[in-house]
Amino acid sequence: MSVPASGTKPLSPALRWAGLIILTVLISGFFLLIHLAAGLMLGPMIAGIIVATRNRGVTIPRPWFAMAQAVLGCMVVGSLNLGILHDILDHWALMGFSVFSVILVSFGIGALLAWLGVMPGTTALWGSSPGGASTMMLICGSFGADPRLAAFMLYFRVILVAISTSLVAWLVAGPGRAPYLPPMPSGNIGATLALIAVSTFLGLRIRMPAAPLLIALFLGGIAQLSGFFSVTTPQWIRVPAYLIIGWSIGLRFTSDVLKQALHSLPAVFLSSLVIVGGCALLAWPVARLAHIDLLSAYLATSPGGLDAIIIISASVHVALPFIIAMQTARMLAVLFLGPLLAKPLGRWLEHHRRPPRHGNNPS
Repeated sequence: MSVPASGTKPLSPALRWAGLIILTVLISGFFLLIHLAAGLMLGPMIAGIIVATRNRGVTIPRPWFAMAQAVLGCMVVGSLNLGILHDILDHWALMGFSVFSVILVSFGIGALLAWLGVMPGTTALWGSSPGGASTMMLICGSFGADPRLAAFMLYFRVILVAISTSLVAWLVAGPGRAPYLPPMPSGNIGATLALIAVSTFLGLRIRMPAAPLLIALFLGGIAQLSGFFSVTTPQWIRVPAYLIIGWSIGLRFTSDVLKQALHSLPAVFLSSLVIVGGCALLAWPVARLAHIDLLSAYLATSPGGLDAIIIISASVHVALPFIIAMQTARMLAVLFLGPLLAKPLGRWLEHHRRPPRHGNNPS
């Protein structure tokens, strides 16, 4: 796709949408073919970047984006239940040690990237946050981060984690064919749709970023844990939300932002390796203290998205309840601690980072 020459009639919105959808189908189809867990969000994001940097971007209507946020909130809530909370309480000391160790490693690497001037301070911290990539991507902009660069960092690590955990699982248990999406528990689909509608409606009227997501988390969490109704998000609800969120992030990219992201790729790759390796080292004491196998401990401490870990875990014999409990505890901890840590620490780092060489000052 090339930029129209001067005087050439610009493409109509219908043709731009057609190009975006075709690119999305091709890229996402390839990711699904190779069983990449994050492919349904990563594919639309890459397609959006290509279209936007070719000056042929389209606009995602605000109600669509709000609805996608509400769906994402329901997805997070759907992974919660009293059994998981019971597992967390039973292993509270181990969970606390593991969760805060992973957060310390991740934010430490993010702080180093900010100090070196690779990424702006707050963006580097959010981009290094462990787990919950799609949720972090939605709320980080509210706390001073650039969601485009944060998304680049988060999903680069998601890919790395998906590849490394799949390889480890294959080496331990032999080849298997995991499903494209995690299996969905049964639930009340009518009540879930009503929750999505209410969260979207209220979120559009509350002048607060990520309001639909937070409302769905709050109301859905009460309903799920109280037993009022069970929140469920089947594939036909999830996939459109993945598309909309991926497009929304990708279409915000500009050529300058993309150049900065690619320029930082070596540092982001190295930092991702350190985060993944540091979390892998934590698996040994977790396995010993929790009396579980090393693969289960590795999957529990892995800094990837909850969906990706569940997908990989579905093809091997592991302690799935413990893995989900650990991943959920870390996701909730990051969700609450991220805003408290990232913004003030990011601002401090931006004022105290190492002076850039040759006068280069990354924005």
